[in-house]
Amino acid sequence: MYIIGLTGSIATGKTTVSKQFHEKYHVPVIDADILARKVVEPGTKCQRRIQKEFGQQVILPDGHLNRPELGKIIFETPSKRKLLNSIVHPAVRKAMLKDLFYYYITGHGMVILDVPLLFEAKMHTICWKTICVASTMEIQKRRLLKRNPEYSSEDADRRIHSQTPIQEKEFLADYVIDNNSDFNSLSRNICTTFVAIQPSIVWTLACLLIPILQVFMQFYNYSRQIRKARNQKKVHLTQ
Repeated sequence: MYIIGLTGSIATGKTTVSKQFHEKYHVPVIDADILARKVVEPGTKCQRRIQKEFGQQVILPDGHLNRPELGKIIFETPSKRKLLNSIVHPAVRKAMLKDLFYYYITGHGMVILDVPLLFEAKMHTICWKTICVASTMEIQKRRLLKRNPEYSSEDADRRIHSQTPIQEKEFLADYVIDNNSDFNSLSRNICTTFVAIQPSIVWTLACLLIPILQVFMQFYNYSRQIRKARNQKKVHLTQ
């Protein structure tokens, strides 16, 4: 099974791209944001840990997370953001692996992993190819303020700057989908990328019909991605 990692930054349009891959090209999408919501539902181990670490103020009367309050805390305090990630990421990773196994045994040849922190969480190491959806910071901010009118200009800046710079993600990704124009332009860029990432039919059938080959290829790809990341880091440091 061909695993494609999809990432971006806040308000670059990653969700729109993910939706296009699923609805137009019928590729299954495993969305980390959706899984992240599931693993912190009332009564879950993750939610209890969050309540313990961040206090009762991040829990609403109905038992769900008070996301605005939690968001305010983690965007203002980087150490708290790291703490939250350390609680949620392992559970999301486990849920992702379960979904990947499901799509493999049901005969899917390609799956999109939609992960905002694809490189930060090292999830790119299980992907054959990676895609970054990119926009300029000015466009990011404009979209973010339109989507969240309650944000001030400073709020938008803080959220954008709290993430890894989009230029770094572009550098690490195999493909970059530019989303600085209109939807038609974005659709053309998605189509071009979709054609480019297609695995061969022989490769797909071989991995589906011979499980041990899939396991071997995943180990090979993991080591390939590790070597690639090291080489990119060296190049990045010399620039």
